Amino acid sequence: MAAGSTVLALLSDNHASRLCYRMARALLRPRDELQLVTVVTNEDSVKHGNDLLAPYMQEQCNNTVKPVVLITGDSRLSDIVADYAQSMAANLVVLGSYNLCTAGTRDDPMPASGSLALRLVKAVRSCPVLVVKANTKGPFLRSDNGAMGLKVMVECQSNSRHMLTWLMDKLDSDKDGLFLVVTRAYDQGTGLVKETASRMMTNFSVQAGMGDYYTAQRLYKDPAAKALPQAVEADAIDILAVQAPPCKGLPDDLVDLLMTARSSILVYHTKAESFRTLPAAAAAAEAESAVGLPGDASRAGSM
Repeated sequence: MAAGSTVLALLSDNHASRLCYRMARALLRPRDELQLVTVVTNEDSVKHGNDLLAPYMQEQCNNTVKPVVLITGDSRLSDIVADYAQSMAANLVVLGSYNLCTAGTRDDPMPASGSLALRLVKAVRSCPVLVVKANTKGPFLRSDNGAMGLKVMVECQSNSRHMLTWLMDKLDSDKDGLFLVVTRAYDQGTGLVKETASRMMTNFSVQAGMGDYYTAQRLYKDPAAKALPQAVEADAIDILAVQAPPCKGLPDDLVDLLMTARSSILVYHTKAESFRTLPAAAAAAEAESAVGLPGDASRAGSM
């Protein structure tokens, strides 16, 4: 049986941490270890950190659950968490956020400018980071039904097939739903779907289908920063998964998306691809496929 991986849930004393904990558990596979991580400033505060984690440790869980109290000392909290995630070869870091729920735009960023979530998405490069937003429109966190599946929207890009592979390994095809999205999908001159967009959607659908996932398909004419916040509300999405470019910082459109989208957001860093090689299903999807989408499985929009 394949070995499990390590999932880190970053917790503090607020309701967003409760949502973070629920989402982290929903993404656990049978052999995964869940580490409940909190951060304190010095040795004297370690007991407070353990007391904060104690109620979570008392909850029944079929996975191994481990409490972890990190000490910042003179270091930045984001650097401490990033270094720990890398040292543990973590497969995923999950954290909750309130500040990103009330942000406007990067031109008027308060209170998002002080968001720990933004700093962590920038700092943690060794694995994907899931920001669980308290204002999500998705039904999973708004329901008490623990058996409910997740609705996950994937922004399809030429370099994001590894992200889809990673997600399918985390999700359950029997209850979780995949929504595939291509933005800038229409030719501005003709108004028709671009051949490249159609081919990309087909390739991703083939890859998902080989993992026994049914997919809903969405095409939008606008760029991601404009289309995706409206798309997640229209489909009541729990998690929006986006590929981060291989650069040190975060591009402005990704920052805007983190601020405005009313869903939890998974940021998949390119460096995370080193954790898993592309399997046969994804390799098959890489091949050239016929252009065209089934009419009843796609929905064009102008969002």
